[in-house]
Amino acid sequence: MRSMRLDRRRFLELVAGAAAGTALAGCGPTATLEPTTAAVVEEPGEVEIEFWDWDHEPRVLFTEQLVAEFMEQNPNIIVKYNPLGWTDIETKLLTTATAGSGPSFSNVHYFWRYDLQRAGILAPYPDDMFDWSGLLSTPFNRDPDSGSIYTSDFCFYCDMVFYNHDMLDAEGIKPEDIPKNWDDFIAMSQQLTKTDSSGKITQVGCSLNDYWAREWLWHTLVYQQGAFLYNEDGTEALWNEEAGVRALQFMQDWYHKLKIDDPEFLAHYDGFGNEKAAMFIDQGYMAAGINDSFPQLEGRWATVETPTFTGTPDPSWGMALPEEGFCVFNTFDADVIDAAFKYIKFMLGSEERRIEWALLMDGPPDEISLLSNPEIDEGDEGRVIASQANTMEWRVIYGERPLEAEKFWRTMFDEAILENKDVKASLDSATEQMNAALKESGKKRYIVERAYEPPAS
Repeated sequence: MRSMRLDRRRFLELVAGAAAGTALAGCGPTATLEPTTAAVVEEPGEVEIEFWDWDHEPRVLFTEQLVAEFMEQNPNIIVKYNPLGWTDIETKLLTTATAGSGPSFSNVHYFWRYDLQRAGILAPYPDDMFDWSGLLSTPFNRDPDSGSIYTSDFCFYCDMVFYNHDMLDAEGIKPEDIPKNWDDFIAMSQQLTKTDSSGKITQVGCSLNDYWAREWLWHTLVYQQGAFLYNEDGTEALWNEEAGVRALQFMQDWYHKLKIDDPEFLAHYDGFGNEKAAMFIDQGYMAAGINDSFPQLEGRWATVETPTFTGTPDPSWGMALPEEGFCVFNTFDADVIDAAFKYIKFMLGSEERRIEWALLMDGPPDEISLLSNPEIDEGDEGRVIASQANTMEWRVIYGERPLEAEKFWRTMFDEAILENKDVKASLDSATEQMNAALKESGKKRYIVERAYEPPAS
């Protein structure tokens, strides 16, 4: 199961581009059905349920095993498992779900889950489905109006530091010496940065050269300051307030003042893989392809937790993403909905299954009691899961990521990092455009970042 290889950078680009043209904003409440509260049926009649998922061989093989086992235990339920290509599942799902002609349940990326929820076509999970109090996702997945939950998460991703053992060792740096606070981490990164006689960088100390890495890290730096990205009802972006400015200034300085990285240098993943970057910062999904893309690095890299401004988890360690979840559609008869939830409970409702998903996906499971499970540690190459799991209880899950935001963020980062323009001016412009888009859309937003409470409280 550890052979899963996901090129999620490409997937996220495709999803963001396609979602702009296929979102369900125009469907509105008129296209919805009343949600059906599903209670698991003891002895359902013969029923067929269709399950859509991403088409990637290791994950497909794992799911096919689960489907076969489930149908053996439940001979009256037929599970039609339909893995689709990255873009096919999104475009088809968003256009067929409201008509009830798509699958009875599906894996749904969080980018577009909220359009489905707004359209009112998701069935709420049964109250007794899981022990909701033991799940990390519950405060963030619970609908603030109805109290219902419409998805289940099998792992999370959050930022961390990937490092090359040999490149650190050449500078006398041991993994346990990697600092926990940003000031000291910056000093170490500068030590690892090398230049030629003209001052041109030939080795990056720690690379941020990737759009997604920058987006995720900027969110994390805002949350690390105890601030939020939106107001309490999610109707207004607060990006250009003090925390957002400090976070973007930090990232601009990384390049233009601290000289740790060069925006014209290799992308962070390629720089690391070709041993031109001693470290890079990104989320756990990046780990899956390192050994396949750069076999010479096998056994020579690992990860540690992202530093914080305080050197401690408080007030927050930053952002986490649920990435994907399983949603059931209420456009089907009750027996189909019941059977779909029964399969999802089989697929996720035990410690064994949650551990298997964590190892398959390189992300911490959605169960607090399993974050330091020794079975996960045994299969955790490079401490990828541990470096995320150790921070999870101090992570903010922001819920909906407004699809309009990305184009404003891309311009903002280009201006701040590539063009070295005034950070506050770039943030003012991005914030103004985002707030205009929020107002113009008139959509209810499911931004739930303020549900975060650190463990100490």
